[in-house]
Amino acid sequence: MKRSKKSVKAVTSSKSTPLEVAPEILSAEDIQNIPATKKLVASAENPSKKFINQLMRDRPDIAEDYLYKCLIDHSKYIAKYKDIANSEMHAAEHYFTYGHIEKRDLPKPGLQKHPQPFNILSETTLFLSSAELRDGSFIYRCLFQSLDYPQNLVYTGKTEVLKLVRAVFNCKELIFSRPEKTDLAFYLIELAKNIGVKVTLDYDDLLLPEHAEYLGHVRSSDGLTIEEARKSLINKSAFLLYADAFHCSTPAIAKALANLEKPVKVVKNRIMRTMVASDSTCISRLENIETRKLKILYLSGTATHKRDFSIIQGTIVKLAQEFPDKFEMTFLGNTGSNVHPIAMYNSNIHVIPRLTLNEMYKVIAQHDLALAPLEDTIFNSAKSNIKFIECGSQGVPIIASPLNEFKNVIVDDENGWLCNTQSEWYEKLKSLIINPTPLRKVSLEARNCVINNFTVG
Repeated sequence: MKRSKKSVKAVTSSKSTPLEVAPEILSAEDIQNIPATKKLVASAENPSKKFINQLMRDRPDIAEDYLYKCLIDHSKYIAKYKDIANSEMHAAEHYFTYGHIEKRDLPKPGLQKHPQPFNILSETTLFLSSAELRDGSFIYRCLFQSLDYPQNLVYTGKTEVLKLVRAVFNCKELIFSRPEKTDLAFYLIELAKNIGVKVTLDYDDLLLPEHAEYLGHVRSSDGLTIEEARKSLINKSAFLLYADAFHCSTPAIAKALANLEKPVKVVKNRIMRTMVASDSTCISRLENIETRKLKILYLSGTATHKRDFSIIQGTIVKLAQEFPDKFEMTFLGNTGSNVHPIAMYNSNIHVIPRLTLNEMYKVIAQHDLALAPLEDTIFNSAKSNIKFIECGSQGVPIIASPLNEFKNVIVDDENGWLCNTQSEWYEKLKSLIINPTPLRKVSLEARNCVINNFTVG
Protein backbone atom coordinates (compact mmCIF):
# COMPACT_ATOMS: atom_id res chain seq x y z
CA MET A 1 0.00 0.00 0.00
CA LYS A 2 1.54 3.31 -1.03
CA ARG A 3 1.54 6.08 1.51
CA SER A 4 2.43 9.63 0.48
CA LYS A 5 4.92 11.85 2.31
CA LYS A 6 4.00 15.45 3.01
CA SER A 7 6.12 18.53 3.52
CA VAL A 8 8.11 18.79 6.73
CA LYS A 9 7.04 21.17 9.48
CA ALA A 10 9.50 21.60 12.34
CA VAL A 11 8.77 20.72 15.94
CA THR A 12 9.40 23.83 18.00
CA SER A 13 10.42 24.46 21.59
CA SER A 14 8.91 26.96 23.95
CA LYS A 15 9.43 28.10 27.53
CA SER A 16 6.49 26.49 29.28
CA THR A 17 5.51 24.20 32.09
CA PRO A 18 5.94 20.43 31.71
CA LEU A 19 2.71 18.88 30.56
CA GLU A 20 0.29 17.64 33.21
CA VAL A 21 1.73 19.77 36.06
CA ALA A 22 -0.21 19.62 39.33
CA PRO A 23 -0.90 23.38 39.55
CA GLU A 24 -1.48 23.68 43.29
CA ILE A 25 2.08 22.53 43.99
CA LEU A 26 3.73 25.26 41.93
CA SER A 27 3.33 29.03 42.03
CA ALA A 28 3.09 31.14 38.87
CA GLU A 29 6.77 32.04 39.31
CA ASP A 30 7.70 28.36 39.67
CA ILE A 31 5.92 27.54 36.42
CA GLN A 32 7.75 30.27 34.54
CA ASN A 33 11.06 28.87 35.77
CA ILE A 34 10.47 25.30 34.63
CA PRO A 35 13.01 24.40 31.90
CA ALA A 36 11.94 24.59 28.26
CA THR A 37 9.49 21.91 27.28
CA LYS A 38 9.05 20.76 23.73
CA LYS A 39 5.73 21.70 22.13
CA LEU A 40 4.39 19.17 19.65
CA VAL A 41 2.93 21.00 16.66
CA ALA A 42 0.22 19.56 14.44
CA SER A 43 -0.70 20.62 10.90
CA ALA A 44 -3.87 20.40 8.82
CA GLU A 45 -3.85 17.50 6.34
CA ASN A 46 -5.61 14.27 5.35
CA PRO A 47 -7.16 13.13 8.68
CA SER A 48 -6.45 9.44 8.16
CA LYS A 49 -2.73 10.08 7.62
CA LYS A 50 -2.28 13.22 9.67
CA PHE A 51 -0.92 11.49 12.77
CA ILE A 52 1.36 9.13 10.82
CA ASN A 53 2.80 12.06 8.86
CA GLN A 54 3.47 13.89 12.10
CA LEU A 55 5.49 10.93 13.33
CA MET A 56 7.40 10.77 10.04
CA ARG A 57 8.35 14.42 10.44
CA ASP A 58 9.32 13.80 14.07
CA ARG A 59 11.64 10.95 13.11
CA PRO A 60 12.82 11.29 9.50
CA ASP A 61 15.50 8.65 10.18
CA ILE A 62 12.82 5.93 10.32
CA ALA A 63 11.66 4.37 7.04
CA GLU A 64 7.92 4.61 6.42
CA ASP A 65 7.24 0.87 6.24
CA TYR A 66 9.20 0.23 9.45
CA LEU A 67 7.36 3.05 11.22
CA TYR A 68 4.02 1.43 10.38
CA LYS A 69 5.28 -1.92 11.71
CA CYS A 70 6.24 -0.29 15.03
CA LEU A 71 2.86 1.32 15.60
CA ILE A 72 0.42 -1.58 15.48
CA ASP A 73 -0.05 -5.22 14.55
CA HIS A 74 -2.01 -4.65 11.34
CA SER A 75 -3.07 -8.29 10.91
CA LYS A 76 -4.49 -8.63 14.43
CA TYR A 77 -6.35 -5.34 14.19
CA ILE A 78 -8.15 -6.08 10.93
CA ALA A 79 -8.79 -9.68 12.02
CA LYS A 80 -10.59 -8.39 15.10
CA TYR A 81 -12.40 -5.51 13.42
CA LYS A 82 -14.02 -6.80 10.24
CA ASP A 83 -15.39 -3.36 9.36
CA ILE A 84 -11.81 -2.23 8.75
CA ALA A 85 -10.69 -5.33 6.86
CA ASN A 86 -12.41 -4.35 3.59
CA SER A 87 -11.16 -0.76 3.61
CA GLU A 88 -7.89 0.36 2.09
CA MET A 89 -6.89 2.03 5.33
CA HIS A 90 -3.91 0.68 7.27
CA ALA A 91 -4.68 -0.34 10.86
CA ALA A 92 -2.38 2.42 12.19
CA GLU A 93 -4.17 5.07 10.14
CA HIS A 94 -7.55 3.88 11.39
CA TYR A 95 -6.62 3.43 15.03
CA PHE A 96 -4.83 6.76 15.50
CA THR A 97 -7.59 8.61 13.66
CA TYR A 98 -10.77 6.87 14.81
CA GLY A 99 -10.02 3.67 16.72
CA HIS A 100 -8.61 5.25 19.88
CA ILE A 101 -11.73 7.45 20.15
CA GLU A 102 -13.94 4.39 19.71
CA LYS A 103 -11.99 2.62 22.51
CA ARG A 104 -10.80 -0.15 20.20
CA ASP A 105 -7.87 -2.31 21.25
CA LEU A 106 -4.33 -1.41 20.20
CA PRO A 107 -2.56 -4.72 19.41
CA LYS A 108 1.12 -4.18 20.08
CA PRO A 109 3.43 -5.37 17.31
CA GLY A 110 6.12 -6.65 19.66
CA LEU A 111 9.83 -6.02 19.33
CA GLN A 112 10.99 -5.37 15.78
CA LYS A 113 14.42 -5.70 14.20
CA HIS A 114 15.55 -2.41 12.70
CA PRO A 115 17.57 -2.79 9.49
CA GLN A 116 19.92 0.18 10.07
CA PRO A 117 21.16 2.49 12.87
CA PHE A 118 18.91 5.23 14.21
CA ASN A 119 19.81 8.91 14.15
CA ILE A 120 17.89 10.58 16.98
CA LEU A 121 18.36 14.35 16.92
CA SER A 122 16.08 15.13 19.85
CA GLU A 123 17.61 16.07 23.22
CA THR A 124 14.29 15.69 25.04
CA THR A 125 13.79 13.29 27.96
CA LEU A 126 10.29 11.89 28.43
CA PHE A 127 9.14 11.26 32.02
CA LEU A 128 6.21 8.91 32.37
CA SER A 129 4.49 7.50 35.45
CA SER A 130 1.70 5.02 36.04
CA ALA A 131 0.71 7.10 39.08
CA GLU A 132 -2.07 9.67 39.07
CA LEU A 133 -1.33 13.30 38.29
CA ARG A 134 -1.54 14.46 41.91
CA ASP A 135 0.10 11.38 43.41
CA GLY A 136 3.32 11.91 45.33
CA SER A 137 5.09 9.24 43.28
CA PHE A 138 4.40 11.15 40.04
CA ILE A 139 5.41 14.50 41.53
CA TYR A 140 8.61 13.30 43.24
CA ARG A 141 9.83 10.78 40.68
CA CYS A 142 8.75 12.52 37.45
CA LEU A 143 7.86 16.17 37.82
CA PHE A 144 10.65 17.20 40.20
CA GLN A 145 13.23 14.85 38.67
CA SER A 146 12.53 16.40 35.28
CA LEU A 147 13.78 19.77 36.55
CA ASP A 148 17.34 18.49 36.13
CA TYR A 149 16.79 18.19 32.37
CA PRO A 150 16.78 21.27 30.10
CA GLN A 151 14.34 19.66 27.64
CA ASN A 152 11.61 17.43 28.97
CA LEU A 153 8.14 16.07 28.52
CA VAL A 154 6.21 14.95 31.61
CA TYR A 155 3.14 12.70 31.39
CA THR A 156 1.08 10.28 33.45
CA GLY A 157 -0.24 6.95 32.18
CA LYS A 158 -3.72 8.50 32.07
CA THR A 159 -2.72 10.76 29.18
CA GLU A 160 -4.39 10.03 25.85
CA VAL A 161 -2.53 7.54 23.72
CA LEU A 162 -1.81 9.90 20.79
CA LYS A 163 0.06 12.30 23.05
CA LEU A 164 2.03 9.45 24.58
CA VAL A 165 3.02 7.97 21.22
CA ARG A 166 4.13 11.35 19.85
CA ALA A 167 6.07 11.97 23.03
CA VAL A 168 7.99 8.70 22.53
CA PHE A 169 8.78 9.75 18.95
CA ASN A 170 10.05 13.11 20.21
CA CYS A 171 12.50 11.98 22.88
CA LYS A 172 15.90 10.38 23.16
CA GLU A 173 15.16 8.71 26.50
CA LEU A 174 12.03 7.41 28.22
CA ILE A 175 12.23 7.41 32.03
CA PHE A 176 9.27 5.33 33.17
CA SER A 177 8.54 5.55 36.89
CA ARG A 178 7.28 2.37 38.54
CA PRO A 179 5.49 0.97 35.47
CA GLU A 180 2.32 -1.00 36.20
CA LYS A 181 1.57 -4.17 34.24
CA THR A 182 -0.80 -2.79 31.60
CA ASP A 183 -1.02 -3.29 27.86
CA LEU A 184 -0.34 0.42 27.31
CA ALA A 185 2.81 0.37 29.46
CA PHE A 186 4.19 -2.61 27.53
CA TYR A 187 3.21 -0.97 24.24
CA LEU A 188 5.02 2.31 25.01
CA ILE A 189 8.16 0.60 26.26
CA GLU A 190 8.32 -1.71 23.23
CA LEU A 191 7.65 1.25 20.94
CA ALA A 192 10.58 3.10 22.50
CA LYS A 193 12.83 0.09 22.05
CA ASN A 194 11.72 -0.31 18.43
CA ILE A 195 12.64 3.25 17.46
CA GLY A 196 15.93 3.45 19.34
CA VAL A 197 14.80 5.45 22.38
CA LYS A 198 16.68 4.60 25.58
CA VAL A 199 14.42 3.01 28.20
CA THR A 200 15.20 3.82 31.84
CA LEU A 201 12.98 2.35 34.55
CA ASP A 202 12.64 4.28 37.81
CA TYR A 203 11.82 2.60 41.14
CA ASP A 204 11.26 4.07 44.60
CA ASP A 205 10.52 0.75 46.33
CA LEU A 206 12.14 -2.68 46.39
CA LEU A 207 9.64 -4.40 44.09
CA LEU A 208 11.37 -7.70 43.38
CA PRO A 209 9.60 -11.11 43.67
CA GLU A 210 12.15 -12.55 46.09
CA HIS A 211 11.16 -9.94 48.68
CA ALA A 212 7.37 -10.35 48.35
CA GLU A 213 6.89 -11.51 51.95
CA TYR A 214 8.22 -8.17 53.24
CA LEU A 215 5.80 -5.94 51.33
CA GLY A 216 3.75 -3.73 53.64
CA HIS A 217 0.35 -4.92 52.43
CA VAL A 218 1.40 -8.55 52.93
CA ARG A 219 2.79 -8.09 56.44
CA SER A 220 -0.21 -5.94 57.37
CA SER A 221 -2.64 -8.66 56.19
CA ASP A 222 -4.19 -6.23 53.75
CA GLY A 223 -5.94 -8.91 51.70
CA LEU A 224 -2.91 -10.14 49.74
CA THR A 225 -1.11 -13.40 50.43
CA ILE A 226 2.63 -13.86 49.96
CA GLU A 227 2.03 -16.03 46.89
CA GLU A 228 -0.35 -13.50 45.34
CA ALA A 229 2.14 -10.70 45.98
CA ARG A 230 4.96 -12.77 44.50
CA LYS A 231 2.97 -13.51 41.33
CA SER A 232 2.12 -9.82 40.99
CA LEU A 233 5.78 -8.84 41.30
CA ILE A 234 6.84 -11.55 38.85
CA ASN A 235 4.43 -10.10 36.30
CA LYS A 236 5.72 -6.56 36.90
CA SER A 237 9.33 -7.71 36.79
CA ALA A 238 8.88 -8.50 33.09
CA PHE A 239 9.60 -4.81 32.54
CA LEU A 240 13.11 -5.27 33.94
CA LEU A 241 14.13 -7.18 30.80
CA TYR A 242 13.34 -4.15 28.61
CA ALA A 243 15.42 -1.67 30.59
CA ASP A 244 18.59 -0.14 29.21
CA ALA A 245 19.23 1.49 32.59
CA PHE A 246 17.66 2.07 36.01
CA HIS A 247 17.02 5.02 38.28
CA CYS A 248 16.15 4.41 41.92
CA SER A 249 15.65 6.45 45.06
CA THR A 250 18.06 4.65 47.42
CA PRO A 251 21.39 2.79 47.32
CA ALA A 252 19.67 -0.31 48.73
CA ILE A 253 17.42 -0.53 45.67
CA ALA A 254 20.43 0.09 43.42
CA LYS A 255 22.27 -2.80 45.08
CA ALA A 256 19.31 -5.12 44.52
CA LEU A 257 19.16 -4.18 40.83
CA ALA A 258 22.93 -4.45 40.28
CA ASN A 259 22.77 -8.16 39.41
CA LEU A 260 20.84 -7.27 36.23
CA GLU A 261 24.10 -5.81 34.89
CA LYS A 262 22.54 -2.60 33.62
CA PRO A 263 23.64 0.94 34.57
CA VAL A 264 21.97 2.02 37.84
CA LYS A 265 21.81 5.62 39.06
CA VAL A 266 20.57 6.72 42.49
CA VAL A 267 18.31 9.76 42.10
CA LYS A 268 17.18 10.80 45.58
CA ASN A 269 13.77 12.25 46.28
CA ARG A 270 13.68 16.03 46.47
CA ILE A 271 11.11 18.79 46.62
CA MET A 272 11.00 22.29 45.17
CA ARG A 273 12.69 24.96 47.28
CA THR A 274 9.50 27.04 47.15
CA MET A 275 7.63 24.30 49.01
CA VAL A 276 9.73 24.82 52.15
CA ALA A 277 8.06 26.86 54.88
CA SER A 278 9.75 30.10 55.91
CA ASP A 279 11.75 30.10 59.14
CA SER A 280 9.46 32.81 60.51
CA THR A 281 6.44 30.54 59.97
CA CYS A 282 8.13 27.71 61.89
CA ILE A 283 9.19 30.03 64.72
CA SER A 284 5.70 31.49 64.97
CA ARG A 285 4.05 28.06 65.20
CA LEU A 286 6.27 27.04 68.11
CA GLU A 287 6.02 30.37 69.92
CA ASN A 288 3.68 29.13 72.66
CA ILE A 289 4.61 25.45 72.57
CA GLU A 290 5.31 25.26 76.32
CA THR A 291 1.80 26.45 77.23
CA ARG A 292 -0.32 24.32 74.88
CA LYS A 293 -0.77 20.69 73.88
CA LEU A 294 1.97 19.10 71.78
CA LYS A 295 0.64 18.31 68.29
CA ILE A 296 1.85 14.90 67.10
CA LEU A 297 1.34 13.53 63.57
CA TYR A 298 1.41 9.99 62.23
CA LEU A 299 1.12 9.78 58.45
CA SER A 300 1.17 6.56 56.48
CA GLY A 301 -0.97 7.13 53.38
CA THR A 302 -2.19 3.54 53.12
CA ALA A 303 -3.12 0.64 55.37
CA THR A 304 0.12 -1.15 54.41
CA HIS A 305 1.84 0.39 57.45
CA LYS A 306 -0.34 -1.39 60.03
CA ARG A 307 2.58 -3.55 61.23
CA ASP A 308 4.85 -0.51 61.28
CA PHE A 309 2.47 1.41 63.54
CA SER A 310 2.21 -1.57 65.90
CA ILE A 311 5.78 -0.72 66.97
CA ILE A 312 4.54 2.36 68.81
CA GLN A 313 0.84 1.69 69.41
CA GLY A 314 1.37 0.44 72.96
CA THR A 315 3.61 3.41 73.69
CA ILE A 316 0.98 5.89 72.50
CA VAL A 317 -1.74 4.21 74.58
CA LYS A 318 0.47 4.39 77.67
CA LEU A 319 1.27 8.07 77.08
CA ALA A 320 -2.44 8.80 76.52
CA GLN A 321 -3.13 7.31 79.96
CA GLU A 322 -0.34 9.24 81.65
CA PHE A 323 -0.73 12.60 79.85
CA PRO A 324 -4.33 12.76 78.56
CA ASP A 325 -4.33 16.56 78.40
CA LYS A 326 -0.74 17.21 77.29
CA PHE A 327 -0.82 16.18 73.62
CA GLU A 328 -3.12 15.66 70.67
CA MET A 329 -2.52 13.28 67.80
CA THR A 330 -3.52 13.20 64.14
CA PHE A 331 -3.61 10.05 62.01
CA LEU A 332 -3.29 11.03 58.35
CA GLY A 333 -4.19 8.55 55.62
CA ASN A 334 -5.69 5.07 55.64
CA THR A 335 -3.46 3.80 58.43
CA GLY A 336 -5.50 0.67 59.04
CA SER A 337 -4.74 1.21 62.72
CA ASN A 338 -7.19 0.94 65.59
CA VAL A 339 -7.13 4.35 67.30
CA HIS A 340 -9.94 3.54 69.76
CA PRO A 341 -7.65 2.34 72.59
CA ILE A 342 -5.83 5.69 72.40
CA ALA A 343 -9.05 7.70 72.17
CA MET A 344 -10.34 6.03 75.36
CA TYR A 345 -7.81 8.07 77.34
CA ASN A 346 -7.14 11.04 75.08
CA SER A 347 -10.12 12.77 73.45
CA ASN A 348 -7.87 14.82 71.13
CA ILE A 349 -7.38 12.12 68.49
CA HIS A 350 -8.06 13.08 64.87
CA VAL A 351 -8.27 10.85 61.79
CA ILE A 352 -7.92 12.46 58.34
CA PRO A 353 -8.42 10.43 55.12
CA ARG A 354 -5.71 10.30 52.48
CA LEU A 355 -5.17 13.72 50.89
CA THR A 356 -3.58 15.19 47.80
CA LEU A 357 0.08 16.08 48.20
CA ASN A 358 -0.60 19.79 48.56
CA GLU A 359 -3.28 19.20 51.21
CA MET A 360 -0.95 16.84 53.06
CA TYR A 361 1.75 19.51 53.32
CA LYS A 362 -0.80 21.90 54.83
CA VAL A 363 -1.72 19.33 57.50
CA ILE A 364 1.94 18.62 58.29
CA ALA A 365 2.55 22.34 58.81
CA GLN A 366 -0.04 22.39 61.61
CA HIS A 367 1.94 19.96 63.79
CA ASP A 368 5.01 20.02 66.00
CA LEU A 369 6.34 16.49 65.71
CA ALA A 370 5.87 13.53 63.34
CA LEU A 371 6.41 9.81 63.90
CA ALA A 372 7.90 7.36 61.36
CA PRO A 373 8.12 3.87 62.90
CA LEU A 374 9.21 1.15 60.48
CA GLU A 375 9.76 -2.58 60.90
CA ASP A 376 13.35 -3.64 60.33
CA THR A 377 12.80 -5.51 57.04
CA ILE A 378 14.73 -5.52 53.78
CA PHE A 379 11.79 -3.76 52.10
CA ASN A 380 11.64 -0.93 54.65
CA SER A 381 15.44 -0.63 54.70
CA ALA A 382 15.29 0.23 51.00
CA LYS A 383 12.80 3.04 51.53
CA SER A 384 13.77 6.67 51.07
CA ASN A 385 13.63 9.29 53.81
CA ILE A 386 10.74 11.09 52.11
CA LYS A 387 8.88 11.52 55.42
CA PHE A 388 11.87 13.41 56.83
CA ILE A 389 11.86 15.62 53.72
CA GLU A 390 8.10 16.27 53.74
CA CYS A 391 7.92 17.03 57.45
CA GLY A 392 11.26 18.77 57.74
CA SER A 393 10.33 21.13 54.92
CA GLN A 394 7.59 22.49 57.16
CA GLY A 395 9.85 22.67 60.20
CA VAL A 396 8.32 19.52 61.71
CA PRO A 397 11.06 17.15 62.96
CA ILE A 398 10.43 13.42 63.09
CA ILE A 399 11.18 10.53 65.37
CA ALA A 400 12.03 7.58 63.13
CA SER A 401 13.18 3.99 63.27
CA PRO A 402 16.94 3.78 62.59
CA LEU A 403 16.79 2.32 59.09
CA ASN A 404 19.28 3.16 56.32
CA GLU A 405 18.09 6.46 54.86
CA PHE A 406 16.92 7.86 58.20
CA LYS A 407 20.25 6.97 59.85
CA ASN A 408 22.06 8.75 57.02
CA VAL A 409 20.31 12.06 57.61
CA ILE A 410 19.03 12.28 61.21
CA VAL A 411 21.36 13.35 64.02
CA ASP A 412 19.80 12.83 67.47
CA ASP A 413 18.78 16.04 69.24
CA GLU A 414 20.02 18.06 66.25
CA ASN A 415 17.53 17.65 63.36
CA GLY A 416 15.37 14.80 64.66
CA TRP A 417 15.54 11.59 66.69
CA LEU A 418 16.09 7.88 66.08
CA CYS A 419 14.36 5.29 68.28
CA ASN A 420 14.65 1.54 68.03
CA THR A 421 13.03 -0.20 71.01
CA GLN A 422 9.62 0.51 72.53
CA SER A 423 11.31 1.87 75.65
CA GLU A 424 13.30 4.32 73.52
CA TRP A 425 10.13 5.49 71.78
CA TYR A 426 8.39 5.89 75.12
CA GLU A 427 11.19 7.82 76.81
CA LYS A 428 11.75 10.19 73.90
CA LEU A 429 8.05 10.98 73.40
CA LYS A 430 7.53 11.35 77.14
CA SER A 431 10.44 13.82 77.42
CA LEU A 432 9.10 15.96 74.56
CA ILE A 433 5.55 15.94 75.96
CA ILE A 434 6.85 17.09 79.34
CA ASN A 435 9.39 19.55 77.90
CA PRO A 436 8.81 20.48 74.22
CA THR A 437 11.36 23.33 74.25
CA PRO A 438 14.02 21.33 72.29
CA LEU A 439 11.62 21.32 69.33
CA ARG A 440 12.38 25.00 68.70
CA LYS A 441 15.97 24.31 67.67
CA VAL A 442 15.41 20.88 66.12
CA SER A 443 12.55 22.22 63.98
CA LEU A 444 14.75 24.81 62.27
CA GLU A 445 17.65 22.38 61.88
CA ALA A 446 15.39 19.84 60.15
CA ARG A 447 14.18 22.59 57.81
CA ASN A 448 17.74 23.70 57.03
CA CYS A 449 18.79 20.12 56.36
CA VAL A 450 16.01 19.74 53.78
CA ILE A 451 16.94 23.03 52.10
CA ASN A 452 20.62 22.12 51.88
CA ASN A 453 20.24 18.50 50.77
CA PHE A 454 16.81 17.74 49.34
CA THR A 455 15.57 20.67 47.25
CA VAL A 456 15.62 21.45 43.55
CA GLY A 457 14.70 24.47 41.49
